[in-house]
Amino acid sequence: MTTPSPDFSIVLPAYNEAAHVAPMVATLISIMAKLGSAEIIFVDDGSSDGTLAALRAAAANPMVRYVSFTRNFGHQQALRAGLHRARGRAVVVMDADFEHPPELIPELIAAWRSGAKVVATQRIDDKIQVSVLKRLTSQLYYRLLNMISDVRIAPGSADYMLLDRAAVDHINVLEDQDIFLRGLARWFGFPMKTVPFVRGKRREGTTKYSLRRMVDLAITGIMAHTVRPLRFAVWLSLAFVGLAMLLVIYAIISFVFVRHTVAGWSSIMAAIALLGAVQLLVLGIIGEYVGRILRETRKWPSYIVAETEAGGKDDENRLRHS
Repeated sequence: MTTPSPDFSIVLPAYNEAAHVAPMVATLISIMAKLGSAEIIFVDDGSSDGTLAALRAAAANPMVRYVSFTRNFGHQQALRAGLHRARGRAVVVMDADFEHPPELIPELIAAWRSGAKVVATQRIDDKIQVSVLKRLTSQLYYRLLNMISDVRIAPGSADYMLLDRAAVDHINVLEDQDIFLRGLARWFGFPMKTVPFVRGKRREGTTKYSLRRMVDLAITGIMAHTVRPLRFAVWLSLAFVGLAMLLVIYAIISFVFVRHTVAGWSSIMAAIALLGAVQLLVLGIIGEYVGRILRETRKWPSYIVAETEAGGKDDENRLRHS
């Protein structure tokens, strides 16, 4: 006999969140009891602190399922693994550390029931809980992303959202190595509603999202949704061709009318440094795209599953290419 599909799936990536597993399960069970049948899917992203042991214990409850990676593959790949296994008519993706408050789930479901296929969230408390530098860089990033990409994402948006089954199915057939879920969900064009929320407080530990991870995610967000940086490199090169032409004209005029001009070492070095920096920028942009093309052509799996609540190797250990 096959288990009937639940109404809702809750997908929670977890990296070194052992202390949060049991409280999160208890909280979600209490909340979902009033909303419909549900399954809770944790994705252990190569944790080293006992998260897997906590998930094994939690899986004694039939509502709880889990996937454990062989190593740390990253937050977006953990989300993807959870979406691959989610069976609900609607899927909520959220962090396991309580910074995405579970109490918001009824509001997300209400928006879905009113017709939205994608229910996104937006933090409204960043001015209070986030440093000025981080808030400023986030705003600048989203402004840049909205200028050059095909999607529009408001500052404060998060990977805390509800996705209708139709959206999940479209995501699951994609074979891209790198995804940017908050951008991808908007790119589909499904009816969407945004729900504001106040960031919750972690009960234990500190955030595992390092600066390097944030930069990687930011670059992925740009590269996954636009090729305009390549066009920017072309226009930048043309601009410096124009500047070079002006310098040639200036040199000719100086030689003809001034005659006793002496080229300054500092100006030459400044020009060389500037042109060198532009060349490296252009090569870096091209290299980033070429590197991502290489990853796509290799057809390596986005993640490898070491263990599930079913007792180990299941059909997801086929070295998925999506």
